[in-house]
Amino acid sequence: MIDFSAAETGHREPLQGDDTKTGHYEKIREDIRHEMKLRMRQRDRYAAQMAVLLTLLFVAGAISAQWLLALVAVPFLSAFYTAQLLYSYRKHDLLAQYMREVVEPELADLHGTDPAREWQTYEYKLAGAGHLRGFYLWTMWAVGAGALSYIWFNMNDGWRTAYYVCAGIGAVGMLLVTAVFAGDTSRRRKSRRKGASQRSLSGTYLS
Repeated sequence: MIDFSAAETGHREPLQGDDTKTGHYEKIREDIRHEMKLRMRQRDRYAAQMAVLLTLLFVAGAISAQWLLALVAVPFLSAFYTAQLLYSYRKHDLLAQYMREVVEPELADLHGTDPAREWQTYEYKLAGAGHLRGFYLWTMWAVGAGALSYIWFNMNDGWRTAYYVCAGIGAVGMLLVTAVFAGDTSRRRKSRRKGASQRSLSGTYLS
């Protein structure tokens, strides 16, 4: 029977007293992974619903003058779904950060492995800086402004009061979404740069 040492395999079995701790962190890791997968599927649904609803509104407003004023709902819907998407990203980031900074280092320590080879830590080094979030914000403004501009050039004079009220409320909604979530992309970029500098200063992993 061949017995590989920990030095040869780069991996050690946890001590008997560590079994409970290992099981605890493994359970947390599975729960976090499940929650992250749910968040990803949730964002896919939100993006699909937003695309379908906005497309229907634009088509209805373009083919019928009676539906033109329905386009005032575009900024509201765009702001609502953008907020849902960006909030889901924020929660996903929090879950990934806890996995990367707490769970994976603890499990790596228990098993005597390199924490840099754990998935969330490795993925964080290669992931982008959150450009898709910025895309959603820019799209929200482009779609909202486009809908309001189209109404402005095609509406009847009798609709102007209702238009001003709805356009103002829609603009406030988009401004609130931007104010709440615009910093997420820059914070993610700064966090990634800080993490990279810390890794470069700490040197290679020592077992």
